[in-house]
Formats: sequence, structure tokens, C-alpha cells
Amino acid sequence: MKTCLILPDRYVQTDYVNLHADRRLYHILNIVSFLIGIAIIAVGWLWKGFDSLVALALRGLSGYLLRVLEFAVCAIAYLALHELKHGLFMRLFSGIRAHHGRKGLLLFTYSEVYFCRRDFLIIMLAPVLIFFVAFAVPAVFLEREWFWLFMLLQVINLGGSVGDFYLAGRALRQPKNALFLSVGVSLTVYTEKNDEKHTDSGM
Repeated sequence: MKTCLILPDRYVQTDYVNLHADRRLYHILNIVSFLIGIAIIAVGWLWKGFDSLVALALRGLSGYLLRVLEFAVCAIAYLALHELKHGLFMRLFSGIRAHHGRKGLLLFTYSEVYFCRRDFLIIMLAPVLIFFVAFAVPAVFLEREWFWLFMLLQVINLGGSVGDFYLAGRALRQPKNALFLSVGVSLTVYTEKNDEKHTDSGM
């Protein structure tokens, strides 16, 4: 089944999840996000230590505040670009402009289009993978003083994408011909009536 603008008549809802309304899931994802952040910081500590941060602090308050400001600007730019990339891939696969919003601490991009599983997986995972490479390369090759700037951006990238990972994992458990409608922070899955492989979650 290909991505489509209108749900085919033979398709019925077989799964549903709301990342914000399901409070248990919401808290679990936040805990996982926190653990991912701790893991990335631990890797950075084992790899290059905190010497560059200590050296930065010893240079004086002005230099330290400047680096904090640089990080804040980069973080805000990343969050905007991450959601824009979701929207870019949604428009690429559907030809329809995507919408953006916020629910609590969750930023989201959505489109009232029924995406096939392949397109939906790309939409969910492409932004985090693109930024993973974009932050990993300078962390490896730039001077040591820039290392933690890009490692902390990686914390936001991977830790902040747990919702995307979760929805991608949920999509992988669906039949290949399933269709996915992502509106706000919710995901609805539709499969053919005669498909016995659909999940019962949310029904």
C-alpha cells in the first residue's frame, strides 16, 4: 500500500497511541530520555574527560557564559530544524505541507495524510540520524574545546527523539500494508479488514 490522502474503504483502525495522554508511557519515555543523556555524557567522559570544561571555567565567567549562549542558540536551532525535517519528509512523500505544534514539553510535526510503513519509518528516523552524523563528525574532528558542545547537542538529539524511536518501533510491529496517521502527539494505525496480523493494542 502506498501513501494516500484518503483512507481506503477496506481499511479499519487497529492500533492507537497518544504519547501525551498515556501518562505512564509519557513518564517512561522521559525516563528513557534521561538515561540516554546520562549514557552519552558517560561516553564523553570516558572518551575525552571534562578537562575542556574545567579549562573553559578557569578562563573566566565571560568565556563560560559565551559558550552557554552558543549552546542555547544551537539547541533552539536544532529543535526547530529537527521538526522542519520531519515536515520536509512528510511533504516529500505526500506533496502536502505539514503542520507544527507543541503539547506540554513535546514538539511535534503532523500531516493529515495516511503514510505507508516505509514512508512513516523514514519520517520518524531520518531527522535523528541526520543530526546524529552532523553532531558526531565535529565532535570527533574539531578541537577539544568544542567537544562537549556537540556531545550535549547529541544528548538533545538522541534523548529528545525517544518518541520517534518508540513510534518507529511500534510501526515495525505492524503489517507491511498498514497505513499510519500521525496527528499531534497521537498515532493511529489502519490495516485491511482481512489482515489477521494486526495488533490489538488500543482497541
